[in-house]
Amino acid sequence: MFEMSRTFPAAVLAVLLAGQLTFATVTVPTEFREIVSEATLIVRGHITEVRPVVAPGRGVESIGTIGVDSVLKGQAGDFISIRVPGGVVGRYRWVMVAAPSLRAGDQGVFFVKHDRENAWRPVGLAMGMYRIQVAPATGLPVVEPPLVAGETAATGLVIRGDPKRHLMAVREFESLVRVVIASQSVQRQRINR
Repeated sequence: MFEMSRTFPAAVLAVLLAGQLTFATVTVPTEFREIVSEATLIVRGHITEVRPVVAPGRGVESIGTIGVDSVLKGQAGDFISIRVPGGVVGRYRWVMVAAPSLRAGDQGVFFVKHDRENAWRPVGLAMGMYRIQVAPATGLPVVEPPLVAGETAATGLVIRGDPKRHLMAVREFESLVRVVIASQSVQRQRINR
């Protein structure tokens, strides 16, 4: 009888918990060529300011002002503003899985397109921002290598923790972006013939 009195409440609790709604987020990496293709503007720049706004129906968003250092695709002035889900208002933090976090002073390569309200947004959320960091060994600016059909441009198949996987020089990354843009332009020309 003693065992029955212990297992019964546990079974009831298990049944009640099983009936609760559960939510999960699954993110599927977007292939690099798709990110380049979908972006109407690709710039390398630095974040000069980040401010949160309350977006009705969407929660909190962050608006980042990007000082444009170079344009790889499209046209841009000296600054652009991008919007991403998430941010901090007062003592409340709004977080969205797979959304990039913007911090003043960060540098990156930004792949953006206009949304329905004509605001610039990163293509594929975090996949539309390649944060520039400094390589410890060389002091050169580098980024994480992009996904190209499930592989990275630099080392092949993506395997977490693989010691062969290394950061890619920004100069090399920008060259890769230009090659992808040129190949897509050639493809469109062939289709239009």
